[in-house]
Amino acid sequence: ARANRLRQRILAQYPVALVDEFQDTSPLQARIFDRLYRIADNAPATALLLIGDPKQSIYGFRGADIHSYLGVRQATAGRHYLLATNHRSTTALVAAVNHLFAQAESRDGPGAFLFRTGPDQPLPFEPVAAHGRPETLRSAAGPVPALTLQLDAHLQDGRSSQRQFAAACAEQIVTLLNDRQAGFAQPGMAWRRLRPADIAVLVRTGRQAAAVRQALRRRQVASVYLSDQDSVFASTEAQDLLRWLVAVAAPLDTRRVRAALATRTIGLGLDELARLATDDAAFDARSEQLRQLHQVWLAQGVLPMLRQTLHRLDLPARWLGGPGTHPTLDPDGERRLTNVLHLAELLQAASAQIDGEQALIRWLASQIDAASSPASAGDEQIVRLESDADLVQVVTVHKAKGLEYPLVFLPFASSFRPVVKAGTRFVSSVDSHGQRTLHLSPSSAQLAAADQDRLREDLRLLYVALTRARHALWVGVGALKSGANAVNLSHRSAVGYLLCGAAPVPASALPGLLHAVLGPAPATVLQRALPLADIACTALARRAALPPLRDAAPYAARFDRRWTVGSYSLLVRALPALATSASPAPGLGPASAAAQRDDEGPDPADPADPADPAPAAAPWHTFPQGAVPGNFLHDQLEWLAGEGFALDAAPDLPAQLLQRCVQQGWGHQAPQVLAWLALALRTPLPPVGAALTALGSLRPELEFWLPSSGLASAALDRLCRQHLLAGCPRPALPERTLHGMLMGFADLVFEHGGRYWVLDYKSNHLGPTDAHYSADALQAAMADHRYDVQAAIYLLALHRLLRHRLGAAYDPARQLGGAVYYFLRGLQGPASGCYWVAPPLALLDALDTLLDSPLPATP
Repeated sequence: ARANRLRQRILAQYPVALVDEFQDTSPLQARIFDRLYRIADNAPATALLLIGDPKQSIYGFRGADIHSYLGVRQATAGRHYLLATNHRSTTALVAAVNHLFAQAESRDGPGAFLFRTGPDQPLPFEPVAAHGRPETLRSAAGPVPALTLQLDAHLQDGRSSQRQFAAACAEQIVTLLNDRQAGFAQPGMAWRRLRPADIAVLVRTGRQAAAVRQALRRRQVASVYLSDQDSVFASTEAQDLLRWLVAVAAPLDTRRVRAALATRTIGLGLDELARLATDDAAFDARSEQLRQLHQVWLAQGVLPMLRQTLHRLDLPARWLGGPGTHPTLDPDGERRLTNVLHLAELLQAASAQIDGEQALIRWLASQIDAASSPASAGDEQIVRLESDADLVQVVTVHKAKGLEYPLVFLPFASSFRPVVKAGTRFVSSVDSHGQRTLHLSPSSAQLAAADQDRLREDLRLLYVALTRARHALWVGVGALKSGANAVNLSHRSAVGYLLCGAAPVPASALPGLLHAVLGPAPATVLQRALPLADIACTALARRAALPPLRDAAPYAARFDRRWTVGSYSLLVRALPALATSASPAPGLGPASAAAQRDDEGPDPADPADPADPAPAAAPWHTFPQGAVPGNFLHDQLEWLAGEGFALDAAPDLPAQLLQRCVQQGWGHQAPQVLAWLALALRTPLPPVGAALTALGSLRPELEFWLPSSGLASAALDRLCRQHLLAGCPRPALPERTLHGMLMGFADLVFEHGGRYWVLDYKSNHLGPTDAHYSADALQAAMADHRYDVQAAIYLLALHRLLRHRLGAAYDPARQLGGAVYYFLRGLQGPASGCYWVAPPLALLDALDTLLDSPLPATP
């Protein structure tokens, strides 16, 4: 019944749904959409539009399941619509690709994509029409063929074939780039010469990418590699950066400093490293560099520190100054710079959630360890393109899906990874009802079926690769063998099956067979591949003389090295202990600072409790103390604020709160938390005159940013002592000057009765009974922790917000209610757990002036 109510609520909110790329759905996703929209029923009250091309279902490693898509396709029979026109490629290229798949579809057997069984064809190949392109690609020899097949009919093992086709591909690319007449012509437009960035080489693996990039590098062609699986944390730079952070955090540790300086990323020469090992003065100079960087880290953060590292060690100039005169001729250097900048950004983002250098170092180490898992890289961790310069792009087929390139090269189209018993721990199979079964000890028949599924996915990958080009395709086709076995295995590859069928074909018969298959194909050329030893290694010719560089202008700019982002937490960090005692609570001993620390229990010297104390088992007195329980309570109140504090009114909220307790590891305290927070929401707040449940216009976690020209903590301290807490003793703020931005998050901002308030939840433990939470005890806690400073900052932020939003209608004396500090453990105490900080307008005006005070001049 609950599931049906949920379905009805979702359908009421989303009666029409459109899902793109549905060929990559998973069984779970397909079941969810079917449960919601009942696909087979096609109810007129709802509409579910599913857009997808099953021929492009290539993300099985991410959980995509083509069988789930085909099941939905069968359930929607008679309601299919096709996009029948290709707007990407030239007419000749579309016709050539149509021919390859259509002739395979027309053969007897399972069809082009291996799904046909008798008359049933769940995944047919449908030829498409071509819109064509206005421009044409020509070379000195005339129009560039739409499809070129480079055939090597000599049996080779996979590694030898990979080297040969990498060299052949690179040589063909150089030939086109060196052709001064190769380019794009369009009526009414200027002719444009072919550029390296017009060319993409599609690969399946990192090894294939490395092979073709090495072949291009030998010909002085710069390239970039783009994959959708490689995590930047798996790079050498991540390991080296970890050593560098460890050294900067401990600049006097000789062993750690030497380890950091010896990394490949820092790149010091052997002579320099030898000098650092023997010359104490030189090593001390390097240690001083790290010490200065440590100060930058502490004052400004990890990102400024790493950028200072690049600048002070002159790393970009050394990385990009590789062989030759063009920076991109040193691809490792450009890759290093990109990875370091990427890692620096990720570290800076992580530092916002992690406190301290050692915690950030541990985080980076854990990310490096987790990067060993292929599925561990989130989108933000994927290795970035190292340059947007005019470079040949080496791209994985998975990453290329959805993209297009003027010219596409597939040098390794014949490669494949068969499913064999050795190295295969398990396989899965799908029955006619779409049910998947896992086989932990697969039989020969099950291995053969799994290899058939592998070939099906390879065919879909080949389809994706062949449909990325606009003008021309270059495809390598080779005769492959396994070990010493002289049997041609081409039919087990996707391109081999497409061209030759499922039966084995002798290598010597490949040329004649391909001629017969391609004979009717338009704009298709079949070329014989040369042996590796006969492939030339032509260098890329200089395309145009670069203009002479002007003399560098002297750099006279100055930038502010003291700008930073601060907060209340920064202002009170390392707060000294209060030496004086606070006023005693009625009937209690002195409420000193020690009695207000979260980690201390009741004072055994306290006299007996006064009359009518809270029960000993009250959850607010027995709940654990400390930062972790406090953060947990704060999270629940933030969530409840988003629900309007309707814990008693909404019947499902108590169960949700109990479930949240279980999920966050507090299931053993869930009933106590529910009782405690329910009472906290119902308890009237004396300064406001209403409970949280009666408030309106709630804004939880209000974020604010206040510019500060030179906020001195001593001046802020004097203002708070003058205007807040009625002269109560409090520890002095540590000496700091904030130049930059003062930011924070107010727990709750609300409006009630025409007045605006800021409220902060506190879980401080002041004593074991309600009487320990008297007005004097709350004030002492406010003083000890310098919550008066926090209240002043939060009130200023609210004051400025109201002044901006309400304009001339804003009357602070009438509309600014103040700050309420809600001590949750004292909600049944004499003050109902509330300490009210009234908003002294003189304080707010003085703070306004103080934030705009100029920064003292640097001596």
